[in-house]
Amino acid sequence: MDNMIKKLTQNKWTLPLLLGAILYGKSLFLLVTLYDASARVFMMSLLSIAPILVIVSFSFLFEGRKKLWYFFFVNVGYSILFYADMTYFDGLNRLFSFYVLYLKNISPEFAASTSEYFMNLNFLVFVDLPFVLYMLLKSKKVIGKSVRQKNRELRMKRWGLFGTAFALSFMLMVTQFMTVRKTAGIENYENHALLLSPVGNHMVNLATFIRDSVKKLNEEEIASIEDWYEENASHFNVADEYKDLKGLLAGKNLIVVHFESLESFALDYTWQGQEITPNLNKLIKNSINFTNVREQIQEGVSSDAELMFNTGLYPTQKGSAFMSYGENEYFGLPKLLKNEGYETSAIHGDMAAFWNRDIVYPNIGIERYVDEELFEDKRYSGLGILDESLFKQSVKEIERSTKPYYSYVMTVTSHTPFTIEEEHRYLGIPWDNHDAGYLESIHYTDHYLGEFYKELEAKGELENTALIVFGDHEGVHKYHDSNLPDNEKKLPFFIHIPGMEEMEIDTLGGQVDMLPTILYLLGVDEDLYTDKVMGSNLFREGEGSVVMATGEVLGDPKDYDHLFNAPYVSNLIITGDYFRAAEKDVDITPNTQMVEEEKNKSH
Repeated sequence: MDNMIKKLTQNKWTLPLLLGAILYGKSLFLLVTLYDASARVFMMSLLSIAPILVIVSFSFLFEGRKKLWYFFFVNVGYSILFYADMTYFDGLNRLFSFYVLYLKNISPEFAASTSEYFMNLNFLVFVDLPFVLYMLLKSKKVIGKSVRQKNRELRMKRWGLFGTAFALSFMLMVTQFMTVRKTAGIENYENHALLLSPVGNHMVNLATFIRDSVKKLNEEEIASIEDWYEENASHFNVADEYKDLKGLLAGKNLIVVHFESLESFALDYTWQGQEITPNLNKLIKNSINFTNVREQIQEGVSSDAELMFNTGLYPTQKGSAFMSYGENEYFGLPKLLKNEGYETSAIHGDMAAFWNRDIVYPNIGIERYVDEELFEDKRYSGLGILDESLFKQSVKEIERSTKPYYSYVMTVTSHTPFTIEEEHRYLGIPWDNHDAGYLESIHYTDHYLGEFYKELEAKGELENTALIVFGDHEGVHKYHDSNLPDNEKKLPFFIHIPGMEEMEIDTLGGQVDMLPTILYLLGVDEDLYTDKVMGSNLFREGEGSVVMATGEVLGDPKDYDHLFNAPYVSNLIITGDYFRAAEKDVDITPNTQMVEEEKNKSH
């Protein structure tokens, strides 16, 4: 051991080459874990060499034990990072992001939704670290304190070796990145581990993280955003058959139910003759039902769904807009309604700071936030307070509201890990996998949504009210292998108006299209929001289109390039605080006639 340590530290090539070999081996292990053990994955793993050599080149700056310390810290750092990659990829289909460092307000219960991913073979990435640590500790006796090299010629040789190794590997890495940027599939973040390599991906991620943290829009960028909005105006054109729907919701109270992890397949699914969502199915019979809406969330998951629904912006490409840019200037549905005289509130069975909502909500116009501390019934399950308690509290809060009101109710019991207690499993499905847990959780929330509706109806709260329900992202298909029907990223979205006949809209769209569709039904003049809201009106002409979170464009849009660029333009809007930088008026008052009439009625 002593001789090995001496050889490792005295030879200028041995330790760097060993570090490179270890990092490559762990990169290959990560890729095989994320994808599969195939010849293609092995060939793609060779793209890891250039970024790894950049990291290794710095080891030439050190001598003696310092070189061993560098070896140790780099090995430990990347082992932790690769483990985080494998765990993160299980839930979000992407590598770990430095933007997650903003997630300082995630509640303790969030661990329950990810803990099941921790105990697995991913721990093999740490298998060599005890030996490396032992070698490092033993080296103190073998090598002793490093003697500071006073020979200027030897120092210059070390710097020369570092400079040469760094320059060559860096140029190779940049050339590789520039080539890969043109590769088909690079727009899909699920491919970044392969195309950029695990080490390379994190270099790019760190660079963009630093860039976005100090981002300021210049005049050219502001002009490009304005041009994009101008071109997007045609997406708000409405088919003749739906023009009489404009203003249908004007003046009505709006209750929004953000239904956690609700997938479209669940609406049609039964278990031994029992509907999974009988109450949702009943409500849809008196609703405008949008049957072809797809998930578009990014790393902000549920908070991204809130962002799209309330602001009409795509999520940031990395991290969470709620966490990283919560203090930005935003146009929002609650802000618009508040300026028109609505009372706006949000009700959620979790801590106020979860996903930074206590900061974001006031900035999008929500004036009253009822979090878990204000709940009268604080029974917990999984990620937060039981949805039974949520809906009971929501009835009380709605009763206290001044009409007209906007109430945003966000469920939580149907969130992963789908381990709802036996007393709340009303379907009686044998408890043998996540499929059963998911179906029971969705059914439980659906049951108390039905009770919520009945109570509102009994209290007369539905006489001039619309109930909007949407799923925020996939649940069981997102986080687990499942034997349930494929969902194809479809999410329920419907607007229930008591007494109306069901209207089915099969236009292809995404979550970012929900807000412009609702604004149309509210009767808001398009000129007030076409330069602030992205997406399309789902009552548009044609079959529609959608940009998936991976960057894939579904449908056959005539303006493909415009649509393809939408998420990137939105990322620029959010990271550069566009509405503040361009001095856009986001505190607009729609002044719809029906709202004014409703206010007069209430008096």
